[in-house]
Amino acid sequence: MRDALAADGSPASPRCSEARLRFLLRLGDALRPLDDVGAIQALVARMLVEEMEADRGGYADVRSDGDTVELEWRPADDGGFPTPAHWSADIGRPVHDRLCSGRIDLHQDVADDASLGAAERHAYAAMDVAAAVNVPVLDAGRLRAFFFLHHRRPRPYSDGELDFLRETAERAGFAIEDARTKAALRDSEARLLAALESVPAGIAMLDTSGRIVLANAEYRQFLPSGVIPSRDPAGVGRWQAWDDDGHLLTPTDYPGARAMRGERTVPGQEMLFSIDATRRIWTRVASVPIYDAAGRINGQASVISDIDALKRNSEALRESQARAQLLIDGIAAATWEAAPDGLVEADSPSWRAFTGQAYDEWKGYGWLTAIHPSDRTATVRTWREAVRARRPIDAEYRLRRADGQYRWMNVRAVPLRNDAGRIEKWLGLNIDIDARKRLEQSLGDNERRTRALVEGIPQLLWRAGRATRLDWASPQWTAFTGQTEQDSRARGWLDMVHPDDRDAVLAAWEGAAAGAGFEIEHRLRHRDGRYRWFATRGVPVIDEAGDIVEWLGTANDIDALRDAQAGQEIMVAELQHRTRNLIAVVRALSEKTLDGATSLADFARRFNHRLSSLARVQGLLSHTKARGRVMFDELLRSELSALGGSDSDGLDARITLRGPRGIPLRSSAVQTLALALHELATNAVKHGALASATGRLEIGWSIERDDAPCPSLFIEWTETGVSAHRAGGADAPSGYGRELIERALPFQLKAKTSYALTADGLRCTVTVPIISTQTGKEGP
Repeated sequence: MRDALAADGSPASPRCSEARLRFLLRLGDALRPLDDVGAIQALVARMLVEEMEADRGGYADVRSDGDTVELEWRPADDGGFPTPAHWSADIGRPVHDRLCSGRIDLHQDVADDASLGAAERHAYAAMDVAAAVNVPVLDAGRLRAFFFLHHRRPRPYSDGELDFLRETAERAGFAIEDARTKAALRDSEARLLAALESVPAGIAMLDTSGRIVLANAEYRQFLPSGVIPSRDPAGVGRWQAWDDDGHLLTPTDYPGARAMRGERTVPGQEMLFSIDATRRIWTRVASVPIYDAAGRINGQASVISDIDALKRNSEALRESQARAQLLIDGIAAATWEAAPDGLVEADSPSWRAFTGQAYDEWKGYGWLTAIHPSDRTATVRTWREAVRARRPIDAEYRLRRADGQYRWMNVRAVPLRNDAGRIEKWLGLNIDIDARKRLEQSLGDNERRTRALVEGIPQLLWRAGRATRLDWASPQWTAFTGQTEQDSRARGWLDMVHPDDRDAVLAAWEGAAAGAGFEIEHRLRHRDGRYRWFATRGVPVIDEAGDIVEWLGTANDIDALRDAQAGQEIMVAELQHRTRNLIAVVRALSEKTLDGATSLADFARRFNHRLSSLARVQGLLSHTKARGRVMFDELLRSELSALGGSDSDGLDARITLRGPRGIPLRSSAVQTLALALHELATNAVKHGALASATGRLEIGWSIERDDAPCPSLFIEWTETGVSAHRAGGADAPSGYGRELIERALPFQLKAKTSYALTADGLRCTVTVPIISTQTGKEGP
């Protein structure tokens, strides 16, 4: 992007606008399938980081009530930056305040930016940020979010780049707002449908053709074709209705048809609906037209209520109402009546006794003063809507008692109609539900706390009504095993236990002493098929009679702990083994050196040289631990270098090496082979090829692959230009070096060796099994 802009932001070439257009086209293509705000913000942030070559970027949602500001930072890529604990406090508020102006908040060099406060510069420095740019996303002039880009080094931004960031933010803002609108619409439709399904009546929204757009199940049973009777020739015969004079109505005068003409049918038209050839029920159908912004009819709202029982059993209903009144008097804190327009006119001794209001204080809308101030607006709105719509009311509010305390009430009121359907008055009652509300709140708080605790801990939790039979497993169980909570019930959980451990787990649980619980380690199968070790502990819940009511337990992942313990045991065993071997080697070296020494000083010199060789081997083993094996050429060069056969400038001119690099040696062979090379090299320096200017030392090695399971390393040590007496050296006949080569190597390493003096020097060969270069396995 920067290549396409000049220093002042002007186009450096036609590529500037083309690059911006290409980015915006890619952005548009990427945003098109997204409808989640978080996904949109994350996508734009990632693309901006890539396009502007930033070291980190992301976005922050802004929530502000005027006095406080809450930022939720979401880095799209942390870039390896540190993130201080007080990022929002030190940086968030200043950034928010500057972005509220709608301008980009740019800091090209944080260290030298005088517009930043000390705390903000310190916070940026703690995050290793040298340059920062914050781009606002506005909604109707209000800051809703912003994108941010961070650089590790000062970064100048041109006007063209800032225009580019501003345009990108605007497009992101449009996409975010569109996603929010769609989400709100889906949520609104879902809530509306849920509300409709909760209503014990058929409710629907229909279009101008009379077809159902949205309806609950109750409504659809009356219109199985999805079309109102006046527009449905096949279904119109199932409906009948009469006017006030008893004349049969034509379908064009049905409520749905009237609503299409702009007429309201409220509270509704009584209609007889045929369920089948033998059954018919009475319904009340209400319809009102729906208008668009231009005042045109674009649909209707329709309600179908089953009034069959009411219509056919009016007398039974009156008796039921009388019985209900007796019940109401027993459960209601207050009963009251209101006029058809909702105004209170009749006295209510029970209301006044509860609230302490006088009649003059209570009549009209005076009763509102006894309602809790926080509930008054919603209560009066609900009441007036119910009166206007002539529908029953079922609401809750807090009502002040005569002693000044507020108690929760469930208020219910229904309109009392005469035979003509007109409302004569409203009948209402208040039921004291304060204890229930407090209990609900307490239960809700406890449930939320318990759920947060259960879902927040890493252990797998479970509950069992009887031993070995689960009733419930926590979400962590499903997340780890992949087994659903339903499948884990009873003994389904046992399928996740390793087959070799199942009997032990069952035995531990079934054999637990009453009240003592149990604890056992076993393996559980992960959802990827691997098994991990867990420590499961179960404790019984005991009732007052001493009986076990249920079991509660946890399963804790101890796989890493067991691996660490096993690794520690292996390391200790290996250390002990190596220590014993090393002591044995040192003892053997001391004994052999003592046997061949001519004096104490000679013993000290030879023993020190051999200990040094052994020390070099141990050092080489330590330095090559990361690679796992010691290579022969490294071992050889180490011995030659220690005895002066090579230096930083290369090998001694008298020495010739030929052989491949990187031949791995068996771990058990390194020490013995190193001592053999040390003895040969020491003899060459003291008596052999390296003891005279005319001597030559040639060392060659290669890999031999015979019929053996593992290959062998063939080593040929040849010294020339040396008299036979000098070539043998002090150890030539039967010294430690020769004994090591001819006896120790074959015995310890299964090697084949030869050691022979020649006319002008000596020739020694060693063939020793090594590690397979194909399989990595050691030889015998």
